[in-house]
Amino acid sequence: MHSPILMFQSTQFDIVQDEDKLTNPGIFGRSLADWVAKELPAHGYQALGEVIPEDFAWCVPVAAADCELYVACANAEEGWQIYVFADCGLMARLIGRDPRAETVAGLYSAVRAILESAPGIQDLHTE
Repeated sequence: MHSPILMFQSTQFDIVQDEDKLTNPGIFGRSLADWVAKELPAHGYQALGEVIPEDFAWCVPVAAADCELYVACANAEEGWQIYVFADCGLMARLIGRDPRAETVAGLYSAVRAILESAPGIQDLHTE
């Protein structure tokens, strides 16, 4: 389960040379993910360790009681994109205790607030 995608423009996030060797060719976002990880505590969330390269984005693992929770950060054709996603165990879903929607919604609100209040973020919209 994942949140809507937040799209925006910014020149404050550098592309690190060869960072896409750890993701897929042309997939960048490490500096954005590092920045988000540093901003989360002021909004009630804690990043867990270093950002993680995945095929599709650089992911910030976030502390959560019932799920594996992440913020995915990547470049897009017209700027940057961020979304939140969670994965919980199959058993939790089968017995009707799936906390993903609420967990994702809370972190999504925090990430959106971070972007809305940050100087240098323009044209923030949801896709």
